This record gives sequence, C-alpha cells and structure tokens, in this order.
Amino acid sequence: GNLITASSSSVGEVLGEKQIRDLPLVSNNVLDLVSSMAGTFMTNDKVFGAEQTSFAGVSARDVNIQRDGISVNNQRWPNGLETPTRMNADLVGEIRMILAPVDAEMGRGNGQIQIMTRSGTNQYRGSATWTVENTAFNANTWINNTRTPRVTPPWRNGHDYSIAYGGPVKKNKTFFYTVWN
Repeated sequence: GNLITASSSSVGEVLGEKQIRDLPLVSNNVLDLVSSMAGTFMTNDKVFGAEQTSFAGVSARDVNIQRDGISVNNQRWPNGLETPTRMNADLVGEIRMILAPVDAEMGRGNGQIQIMTRSGTNQYRGSATWTVENTAFNANTWINNTRTPRVTPPWRNGHDYSIAYGGPVKKNKTFFYTVWN
C-alpha cells in the first residue's frame, strides 16, 4: 500500500517501491523517474537545463523536492530537478509527484516531488549493486562520424557502488535500514 497520501485534490502520481525497483534507471537517481510522468519535459542541456526542464509548465528550478517532509532542493544554483545528494533507488520507498495544486500543508510551489525513505521490515534483507558506465561502449553520433578527421566523444568511465541492508531491531516494533553509496 501507499504510505504517502494517494488521494487528494492534487493532480499527480505515486510510484511505489516495486515500481521504483522495476523501472529502468540508468543514472541510479530516482529523480530521473519524474520524466515517466505526463506533464514533464526533461532536457539534458547542461547550460540551460534548469530553464528548459519543466514540470506542468513550471520551470524545474521552482519545483520543491521533499524527503520525509524536509525540503532537499539544491538551493545554491538553479539546476532543475536536483538535490545535494543522489537519491539512490535503494534508499527510496515511495515517490509522489504532484503537478498541481500542491496541498496547503505541503506548501511552496505549483509542483512538488515528495520522497519517502524506505524502512526495514521483519525480515533481514539486503542488496548490492555495481553500475559501470563506460562510454567506450556507446555508439558515436552520426555527425561525429561524418567529420574528417573523425571526431570521437570524450571518454568517461564511471563506477557506482551501493550496498543496502535492513531488518528488525525488535520484531513488529522497531526496524533499521541503511544504504552505503
């Protein structure tokens, strides 16, 4: 079941833990799942990305991002949908994306992303992931291939590790969950 209120006058969508796990996520950042919702326009433009990325017609820099009820927006630079720390899929139990209007008790803005941290259960469970992003395996663009001399994109080799583990401290009462990323 959904722990974040799924019924209100707001227009939006709730993604549960199973959907977050099952949807393809190359970047290992759950904020990229926002693009799966109708009404969003995402761009990879690093220069004007914050101005062009929109959420129900509102610039992404004006969308509030909350984690467990606390605002976690990157306030220093208008970088679109971004938080100071990466929102790893192993960390997130549920996401609620609100296009409009945001309920009064949540405040701030026409659009909002509410993230609920995952918690432990009565069973000990864990996971470990190792994601490799090596641009040597990426295809070159058509434009780069037509140029003489042939242009190759810059090489990048990124490794992303994460370990998650959770379980009961006291059965049916107290739980723990931890993620190392």
